Amino acid sequence: MMQMKAFIFVTCLLINMAYTIKNLRHRRNSNEINVQELEIISDVALRYAKVLVRSMMINRKSADQEVAFQVRLPKEAFITSFEIDTDNRTIKAAIKEKKEAQAEYEKAKKDNVTAGLISQQDIRDDIDIDIFNVEVNVAANTTIEFRLEYEEFLQRHAGKYSQKIFIDSDHVIPNLEVKCNFKEKQKFKTLTYKTPYVIQQELSNEGTATNDGYYVNAIDWKPSESDQVAATEGLKAPFEIEYELQIEENGGIVFLNSDGEFVHMFSVPCNESEIMSKQIVFVIDISGSMSGNPILQVRQAMASILSQLRSNDYFNIIIFDDVSAMWQTSFQVASSENVNRAQRYVLQNVKARGSTNINDALLRAVGLFDINAANERSGQIIVFLTDGSPTAGVTNTSAILKNVRSANNGLEGRCCKSTIYTIAFGRHADITFLSSIAYQNAGTLTKIKEIQSDVADGQLIAMYEDIKNPYYKNLNFSFEVGGETIPATNVTQTQVLLYDCRGEIVINGRTIAGEEIYPKVKVVGVTGDIVFKSVPTILILNEDSAMLSRLVIYQWVKQLLKESTSAVDAGRRDVATNMALELSLKYGFVTPLTSLVVTDYPTHSNPGSEDGIFIHSMTTGCHQTTFNRLFLLIGLLVSKLLCHV
Repeated sequence: MMQMKAFIFVTCLLINMAYTIKNLRHRRNSNEINVQELEIISDVALRYAKVLVRSMMINRKSADQEVAFQVRLPKEAFITSFEIDTDNRTIKAAIKEKKEAQAEYEKAKKDNVTAGLISQQDIRDDIDIDIFNVEVNVAANTTIEFRLEYEEFLQRHAGKYSQKIFIDSDHVIPNLEVKCNFKEKQKFKTLTYKTPYVIQQELSNEGTATNDGYYVNAIDWKPSESDQVAATEGLKAPFEIEYELQIEENGGIVFLNSDGEFVHMFSVPCNESEIMSKQIVFVIDISGSMSGNPILQVRQAMASILSQLRSNDYFNIIIFDDVSAMWQTSFQVASSENVNRAQRYVLQNVKARGSTNINDALLRAVGLFDINAANERSGQIIVFLTDGSPTAGVTNTSAILKNVRSANNGLEGRCCKSTIYTIAFGRHADITFLSSIAYQNAGTLTKIKEIQSDVADGQLIAMYEDIKNPYYKNLNFSFEVGGETIPATNVTQTQVLLYDCRGEIVINGRTIAGEEIYPKVKVVGVTGDIVFKSVPTILILNEDSAMLSRLVIYQWVKQLLKESTSAVDAGRRDVATNMALELSLKYGFVTPLTSLVVTDYPTHSNPGSEDGIFIHSMTTGCHQTTFNRLFLLIGLLVSKLLCHV
């Protein structure tokens, strides 16, 4: 009988960069026990990926052996299932609230019962992955199979959706296969992929049209053992997939199922003449802790980013340690002369020294938009780069958040005069604080790993690619059913400050089952205000309806987790935490609030168990009740819009 040792954990990192999965990997050399079969099946429908990782391993030795594996997951992914098959038995993990799972795990250890725990922790020195470590004992002459499932939403960055799969094996895998299936309602513009050791391949077709109105594409990669042996770098490089879709002209697409759940994926094609100019200020931490790689990365990246400014953009630079210094007293037009001057300024002055006065630097940056009256048809952006926590001036992070939020409020106290994007370097950055700055000021957080290569400054440049084309601002989303507007509490968000035309805004919500929905989007454009009233709505049926439900819930949990750590109001943070926990438990998502626990109690210890294994079932089935409870917690639902259960 396989005896499973008790050490399983997952770590969670929250940045808006690339997506990585690193599958079952041997962490010690052994000729007696190896991964004999590895199969990865990824099914992507409407950008939502459901991925199965299945690995089979054989211990050919006449004694038990301990082995360890590591799985990397995309930072946006939630594990939904973990199983181990051995000795004609299946051990399934059950999802529980984190403390409850920990207690059950500790009890099993005390009872000398095999147990495992899967939970999320923070590893600060990596940029875009969760790490799932497994240590197990494999009985002599035994075959063991792992099955891990996770779900993630593929976001659009710089015009493309991307997925990365890491095999990362240090030995040849006799049976290795990666199967990727893609199903979208829009035609494929491009679909490219790179295997770990083969140059980029392109599938140039628009996808095969299906009878139910989809366009589908597929990749099946099955390298031979000789291919793996011949590869210089083996399976170390990622399996990378990128695809572009034909973008709708009239405000994206709304996908709706018969339960009343919907997702509005808003995007428009980029027209160069309609890209807004921008006022952008780069706020750069030059405190002593930035010495070494971070300073080098910033200098290299800024040279490239400044050269990408358009001639009708306006920009400035603030550097800070104990005190802050401004390159110019006001925004400067991005002429070639000014860009060259700014590049020289960065090269000469971005040098590490002193402490970290975040409060003063950010307030000076926000104040620039008061000195230079903001054009209502241009984008206002702050890019804030730091590696640490405040150590000079105002050091209380709550006070800094309040000061920045107050200074950045626009008309009638509404967010925001400028969008603040925060860039966090390395393991010492205060991620909670920096994510709160971004979230409370309509921006996002990006993590940059400190490494000695051009990959890191490439991450900064990639981040700039996502914000350099402001296209619309002050976007307002509304959805009507039966002549009435769906309450804001029924959708993840109704207002977006700034939209880049190479990105995608995703709005999720719920309305009355079986009713038609009429979306409307009001935006401020470079030449005038625009209203999108004819956004196409597509009804999603059959098994894809359940997939859409999962996507809606996934997005709700993501939104609630963000609010649970970064919302301004403490009461709202508590409500968001409780709601995120409830949905995570109900729908089987491993989040920072939940864990998967595995316990191998004998049958007589736990009535209802099967084959001597204590098996917990994942919660599935009707989800309307949870959504009603979710909205009732807020107490703002219009009763006629509640679904009937």
